[in-house]
Amino acid sequence: MTPEQLELLAEMIAEKVFNKLKHYIEDKQNGFLAAFDPMSPQEFFDKEVDAFGNIRYTPPRQPSKKELLAGQLHELKIKWAQLLEEEKYELIVELKEIYDKIKKDYDNL
Repeated sequence: MTPEQLELLAEMIAEKVFNKLKHYIEDKQNGFLAAFDPMSPQEFFDKEVDAFGNIRYTPPRQPSKKELLAGQLHELKIKWAQLLEEEKYELIVELKEIYDKIKKDYDNL
């Protein structure tokens, strides 16, 4: 068989399988078809796929220590404003000590 005939055969098989499975995919309550968009062969080969044909999940990048510290500093500034509004000055002093320690670590990175 030629590559064109193989491609046509693959499309015919995929269409037949999809038609057979359509009633399983369809939402019975709302009458709509669930999102099912098959990949083209090129998309399949471009993805990172394991031995069983499953697309591998690539976890998101973990934030750096500096980004984590920056987030903590931002949260402390918000808490500082809340404590100042509530006039809890003793807690503000303790918060200032924590803020200074984190700021020092942040500046060292």
